[in-house]
Amino acid sequence: MKCLSLDHKKADVAIRRRVAFSSVQRAEIMKSLPQGAIALVTCNRTELYYRGNREDGEVALQAFARDCPFVFYDEEEAEKHLFRLAAGLCSMLVGEDEILGQIRDAYGEARSLGSSRGLDAAFQSALSCGKRVREQTKISSFACSLATLAANEVFRFKPEGARVLLVGATGKIGSSVLKNLLAGGACVTATSRRHGRRAEAAGAAAAPYEMRYDLLKEADAVISCTASLHTVFALEKTAEACKDGKNRLFIDLSVPPDIDEGVGSLAGCRLLGIDGFRAAAEENNAKKRAAAAEAESVVSVCLAEYFAGEYARRRAPFLKELSEEEKKKLYALRKRDPAAFCEYMRRAEEEE
Repeated sequence: MKCLSLDHKKADVAIRRRVAFSSVQRAEIMKSLPQGAIALVTCNRTELYYRGNREDGEVALQAFARDCPFVFYDEEEAEKHLFRLAAGLCSMLVGEDEILGQIRDAYGEARSLGSSRGLDAAFQSALSCGKRVREQTKISSFACSLATLAANEVFRFKPEGARVLLVGATGKIGSSVLKNLLAGGACVTATSRRHGRRAEAAGAAAAPYEMRYDLLKEADAVISCTASLHTVFALEKTAEACKDGKNRLFIDLSVPPDIDEGVGSLAGCRLLGIDGFRAAAEENNAKKRAAAAEAESVVSVCLAEYFAGEYARRRAPFLKELSEEEKKKLYALRKRDPAAFCEYMRRAEEEE
């Protein structure tokens, strides 16, 4: 397995927006790699896992995004990266749970397209590892996510009586943001292109998406978290709605961004993009250093078990030729110490 990765550590949102591939683009990329491919696209990363050589993946990505600083992982390094990612160790917010669902969704999308062949074992094992890490360590304790940080920023901006306009409330991140805002006592109006029943059921007022500029006039804070490929809050219309000069906080949790970057220069307006949460994320990550170390240990065990299974599958003809006694010993070794089993199989492979 190979992996080409571009994430929040290597690229800012200006670059990441160029590789925020739509479902149609993801399908085209995966179909262009006939040996198998899975595309993972989130706010903080775009990654392509595939079978083939390095150039195959680079050509597939170049069709939609040229000259982006993708990092290449080969074979065992690619698998290790996937397992650590599923464990929450590569996230901007270490230990966040959303990445596990995002990997599961990407894998499901690839399976529905028939493009996951050759990658199933790695992804199934990585998802199992992510679940195991969260069960055996405290890495997900003191739950923190972008939704939590966004709500905290609103309450820091206006501790009481905050009137918040939330755009994109029906998505996964939007639903979490809404929950956090309501729990903190904010008065929320949620807009979505879909029907607003979900927002109303949660305790927010629902309004048509088309009314967002009118609603903006009364809002203290705006949070936008849609999957739109187009600007949700254009500069000219936002400037007209905010011409009273009132202090307003705009939070953009989307990639590509929903809010024109010029909004942050309007009188009274402060704009916070997804990369603006780095300091808060680092504070969260510092609290989880011990749990992260425990998670790394669990990942190492999961990887050893996965590699042992791959060796057993790949070296099945070799294992068949062994005596029953030798098979029993190797089976016991694999169960007791998967890493030692892998080392034994590696040496046997080299000696042939």
